[in-house]
Amino acid sequence: MADLLQYQPFRGLYALTALGFELARIPLWILKYILPYGRQHPKWSFRQALSVRLFLSAVHHIARLRIKTPLPLTPGAEKERFVVLKPAAGKYFTGPFAPTEHVKPIPIGASWYPAPLTPSSNTSAILVILHLHGGAFVIGDGRTKASGYFARKLLNHTPATHVLAPQYRLSTLPASPTSNPFPAALQDCLSAYLHLLNDLHIPASRIILSGDSAGANAAISLLRYISQFGAELDIPAPRAALLWSPWISPADSIHRSKLESNRNYGTDYLPYSFTSWGGLAYAGAAGPKVLESEYVSHKGRPFRTSVPVWVNTGSAEVLFFDDVEWVESMRGVVGNEVVLDVEETAVHDVCLVGGQLGFDAEATACARRAGEWVRGLGVGGEGMN
Repeated sequence: MADLLQYQPFRGLYALTALGFELARIPLWILKYILPYGRQHPKWSFRQALSVRLFLSAVHHIARLRIKTPLPLTPGAEKERFVVLKPAAGKYFTGPFAPTEHVKPIPIGASWYPAPLTPSSNTSAILVILHLHGGAFVIGDGRTKASGYFARKLLNHTPATHVLAPQYRLSTLPASPTSNPFPAALQDCLSAYLHLLNDLHIPASRIILSGDSAGANAAISLLRYISQFGAELDIPAPRAALLWSPWISPADSIHRSKLESNRNYGTDYLPYSFTSWGGLAYAGAAGPKVLESEYVSHKGRPFRTSVPVWVNTGSAEVLFFDDVEWVESMRGVVGNEVVLDVEETAVHDVCLVGGQLGFDAEATACARRAGEWVRGLGVGGEGMN
């Protein structure tokens, strides 16, 4: 059925039917959520309850239709803030990031906030956050519409002077050798990091790696890669890492029973249709066994990293339990510095969707705590240690 929905007239018929069905249910949801005891979480406001339910439906139908995010290499509304990054030199890609016949580093787009840095920029008083966006590896980009809200939170509440948000390649279904499966996104994220280091000559001590959801999954993979191959390839580690609602185990997310039996499934907006789409697309033609790689599913696979890591998760999101478990496992490795930050009652990726779903105060609080943690490391913009 999912494949039929990629073709007309089935696609159009499904969209019209889904729209009518959801519109018909809105009055019922309004009645249900008027009183707190009818809401998904008793501490949520009416707006939060209704917004999360509407967003859940939207995400489900986007997944059923597999609506793609276009990734043009043209400036668009970002104008001079949009840049095209060339792929890093081939010597930097080895092991799990090694090019294959169909998956090899390519030029990608990226958006700067609030303004671009260039090779001639004075980097003596800057702090750059390299932020990897979420979207289950199938949707999203670094542009203003998708990532601007998140970028503003980072700039307003952390010591960062600049944010660079790359638009890494997205995976697609049906899977094929050219559907951008693993490790396409990771190759692009590495190219973006090396662009800051090698093209803009920004010291690693002035770079913070950040990622939300699937982007946080990619950030963990990048930290693992630098830990394993950094010395050999001359890739220094970033000063710190901020992980927001990290998608720890795509391997688990393709199994309906594991997701829908989660205690927080009723208080979040991530349906099985979305997580399975992302997981299977990222796995590609090689199949689900790819998701078992330690560079895809991090559950139960702690590693040593010299990078201080701050992990934010919402107590009401489905990924909460995996996030907590991963932090605990990483803390068990001697020498690791990993901090867990929990936003009570928050849904998945609150710093991405807070403005849309009525969780702006929660998103701001999370960003402020991240900023306090970064400052506690002695990291800042002008005059940073």
